Amino acid sequence: MFAVKQLLKGLILPPMPWILLLILVAVFWPRRWARKLLFATICLVVIAHSGSFDRLLRYPLESRYAPLIDPRAAEPYDAIVVLMSAAIPAGGMAPFPTIDESMFRRLDEAWRLYRVRPKPIIVSGGHVDPFTPPRNENQIARDYLILWGVPRTQVIPEPDSRDTFESAVQVRKILQQRGWKRYLLVTSAVHMPRSILAFGSVAPEPIAAPGDFTVAEQRFSPLNFSPSEDAGRRVFAAVYEYIGLANYYWRAHQWRKDEG
Repeated sequence: MFAVKQLLKGLILPPMPWILLLILVAVFWPRRWARKLLFATICLVVIAHSGSFDRLLRYPLESRYAPLIDPRAAEPYDAIVVLMSAAIPAGGMAPFPTIDESMFRRLDEAWRLYRVRPKPIIVSGGHVDPFTPPRNENQIARDYLILWGVPRTQVIPEPDSRDTFESAVQVRKILQQRGWKRYLLVTSAVHMPRSILAFGSVAPEPIAAPGDFTVAEQRFSPLNFSPSEDAGRRVFAAVYEYIGLANYYWRAHQWRKDEG
């Protein structure tokens, strides 16, 4: 089922919709509506890769939960949970294992919170691609925290989950085993609404501690309306979050139904 979900994600999210629209245009080009569809597709591609459209999509997600500047205001809590983004094992042209920018920012926020109030850090998430073998991705992320000075005994692995909802299920087990209840939940700001939905349904009581904010103050510039690779990538991620939210409402309902 998880593999099917990953394949569907590739079909639903950009750039596949643009490719399918262009194929449709090519097949039915003699038809008048096909030429209109080509014009509409070009307009959609330009709009969906503009900085203004990117901000329009991401702002409602990133503004939902404010950053937790002083974690002492959220006490008491027992742990810090940081969700995995992507780890890059050594291989090919990568001489050393590393992490992507989003994962670095999540770990950096967890480390900042730890320095203010030292609590055990659960790193949740593991191998996602169902068509390749695991390569110890969770350990790569944990090693950064240890390198930055967090004691190894304070960094707890949860490498079995493949998505955010599975993370909530697996983290719940760790919390129950240790008798913990309240915890700071660290992830990217754009990902926080979906994370709180999953964790709030499965493993209460999460306290939102978003990091990796990308929506900064915007001043007028003609460049905000021009398409760019970065804007397209962020739009892709935002669309994925909205689809994920709809999916997680259903999964949370099913979870409560099964648990009840």
